[in-house]
Amino acid sequence: MKRHFLGAVTMAMLLSACATGYHSASNPLLGLTGGYWDQPGPGRLIKVGFSGNGYITRDKVATYLLYRCAEVAQREGGSHFIFYTSLPDAIGDRRSSERIVNAIGGKPATYAYILVVSEAEPDALSATEVIARLGPVVKPTPKQGGVS
Repeated sequence: MKRHFLGAVTMAMLLSACATGYHSASNPLLGLTGGYWDQPGPGRLIKVGFSGNGYITRDKVATYLLYRCAEVAQREGGSHFIFYTSLPDAIGDRRSSERIVNAIGGKPATYAYILVVSEAEPDALSATEVIARLGPVVKPTPKQGGVS
């Protein structure tokens, strides 16, 4: 029993010393350091967010948010999405691509509302293009072979 407790404490310490990676905030172990989340509503909007720990930069959190928005758009069957920085912006149809990242207790966090659409519209972002552009940053593949 003591070994399990010590193992859990050691794992928690290791996770807290690293920058938040790209993963779900609902992950029972990794979610302790932050991660992405999404929830429906209101209406056809989807609220998407990402929070990090104190070791991740605001730019990385913004990148992870935009990447997650593209994933959600594809998951929902859309090829594009319209990005809103807030609910009032969505209500007023003030479209954006700017990602505002705030800090809560020294930990960067952000969210946006998206409207998933099935074809290109003015100021709509292509989910495929966002994933292609940001994929190497968000989900880098390990280099094959030896020393590079």
